[in-house]
Amino acid sequence: MRKIYTLLLFIVTVPAFAQEDSLKVKELGEVIVSTGQYKPQSVKNSVYQVRVIGGEQIRKQSATKLQDVLNSQLNIRFSQDLATGGSDITMMGLSGQNVKILIDGVPMTGRQGTSNEININQVEVNSIERIEIIEGPMSVIYGADALAGVINIITKKASREKFAINARVQEETVGKEYGINEGIHNQYLGASGRYKNWYASGGIGRNLFQGWKDTATGRELTWHKKDQIVGNAVVGYRNERLNVYYRLDGLDEVITNPANFPAGNQPAIDQDYITDRLMQQLQASYKFSNKLSANALASYTHFTRQVYSTLYYPDGDVRVATAPGLQSIATFDGFTFRATAVYTPSSFISFQPGVDINTESGDGERIKAGVQRINDYAFFLTSEITPKAWINIRPGIRVIQNSVYDAPPVIPSINTKFLLAHDLDLRLAYARGFRAPSIRELYYDFFDASHSIAGNPNLEAEHSNSFTGSLTWNTVRTKTVKLNTTLSGFYNDVSNMIGYAADAANPTVTTYVNIAKYKTRGGTLTGQLIAGNLDASLGFGYTGRYNEYSEMDKDLPSFKWSPEITSIISYGFPKIGFSANLYYKFTGKLPYYQQVTENGQTQIRLAETEGYHWADLTLNKKLFRLLTVNAGIRNLFDVTAIANSAVSGGAHSSTGARPIGNGRSYFLGLAFNWAKK
Repeated sequence: MRKIYTLLLFIVTVPAFAQEDSLKVKELGEVIVSTGQYKPQSVKNSVYQVRVIGGEQIRKQSATKLQDVLNSQLNIRFSQDLATGGSDITMMGLSGQNVKILIDGVPMTGRQGTSNEININQVEVNSIERIEIIEGPMSVIYGADALAGVINIITKKASREKFAINARVQEETVGKEYGINEGIHNQYLGASGRYKNWYASGGIGRNLFQGWKDTATGRELTWHKKDQIVGNAVVGYRNERLNVYYRLDGLDEVITNPANFPAGNQPAIDQDYITDRLMQQLQASYKFSNKLSANALASYTHFTRQVYSTLYYPDGDVRVATAPGLQSIATFDGFTFRATAVYTPSSFISFQPGVDINTESGDGERIKAGVQRINDYAFFLTSEITPKAWINIRPGIRVIQNSVYDAPPVIPSINTKFLLAHDLDLRLAYARGFRAPSIRELYYDFFDASHSIAGNPNLEAEHSNSFTGSLTWNTVRTKTVKLNTTLSGFYNDVSNMIGYAADAANPTVTTYVNIAKYKTRGGTLTGQLIAGNLDASLGFGYTGRYNEYSEMDKDLPSFKWSPEITSIISYGFPKIGFSANLYYKFTGKLPYYQQVTENGQTQIRLAETEGYHWADLTLNKKLFRLLTVNAGIRNLFDVTAIANSAVSGGAHSSTGARPIGNGRSYFLGLAFNWAKK
């Protein structure tokens, strides 16, 4: 690992000293962000430390799912739930249920799986313009579930051309498996256009993952087959003062879980997990004057998750399974309305008042006592104060009324930015965060062959106090070269954290409980160099997670630490339309303590999940102006699973390895882009 780190450091830093006239350079522009801003502005001017993944990087990665894009990001980790086919995310050591997933600023509805998270792999990658990530509580602006931060997926909308068509076909192996009924098959077709002040766009894609057999026997698969159809459409109108648009997103996903035949002539019980989501949003912004502007959005999402079980007999006969618990449908409906105004009476101060209404209902066989609803009403007020040209202060408060739990009377936050020098920015922030228990955690009972989880209607909301800080040094900033370094740190102190525990009434069932407290802290050091045709970045992160058993045994450490290293290196040859890109991440081992009972005695033992290296290599080549060929290798280190030394049940019975990937895979794709200006 030390050799790899040294090599990456050498690659990132040495080119900074190259002669400028030897580079085929282009003028560098500012990166514009919108998440949490009064108006779109450059990353440098934002009071928040914002990470941006641009559309060009997404295109170069040849990603077929959002996890491919986020895999190389610091402070973000993934785990796989093979039983349900979902991917779970953690950010800053906090689980994905504390991460707010937004599409154009609108929260997604449809948390699922044992982790109660939004499955980010249900978002169509080809429709993404950029991704903005803000770490730390954003509860004042975005409400519940933004305790760890937000991931805002900004989609493509208005086309610069009168008419444009883009299409993509990509084929990929799954480890060593590929064929008509094996591998990954990805297709997408999109179009956009404009007429005077009107614009419209749309697209539809299919992502077919045929599953991964690996060492599974019979009809079973190690990773389930997943078939996704994702579509979107946008129509809007824009002039100098007004921008209004309507967007529709649709998802149809089927995950297939075939089973082996039991002994005798008994049928296998096959299951399909069917997910449908229809998300509609209407957004508008209007500029009354240079001092006053307003924004409003309304969205409605209908989400269903169905478990459809069939009996498959050895002679090929298929029948619907009617045994209790083998069929279920859960339906969730979410509505959001948010309206804000920005008033700037002077260059010294600005105000942003806003209202935020969120409602969610759930219904289904697994929902306790029929239809359940949660209504959340909030008013928030933020202000941006600039007493000096080098100081920017943004305080904010949020007042909440919730139909299910006692919300805190006021949620405060304060973000500051100090321009210490023309090339040195300091950001410091404090925020009070909260997360409301979801309908799934309160009322949803999840029982299948792999899970026995019961909802708990007595849960309380989570609360947190969080501190973040960052120091950004723009070491070199010219029209042709940019080199910057950022040192950042964070501390999260969460009370009433919702976690899992055995049900006191039935120890064989797991339920949700409020853990007394949980903490995370850590820091990152990142650097990026853009010089001519080279774009290289290197990052190091170190995150500590609270050890709750340290309160029982003072000899145990209070935090368990885990490192990360990331690097992205891209080099282009514009004369021939070729680029090569390497994405690397080292995810360090994750130590944790657990309580086990052995020979009638309870002990606290150290367990760990081992670390691993992950790398993707992609190549892009333009052909005949309209075509681009993409090829590459995913998972260069051929990672499939990592060891987990935790024990369960009897003495030293391992909980097994944790799945990570499908092994080294190869892909080849072709993209078509045509436009009429």
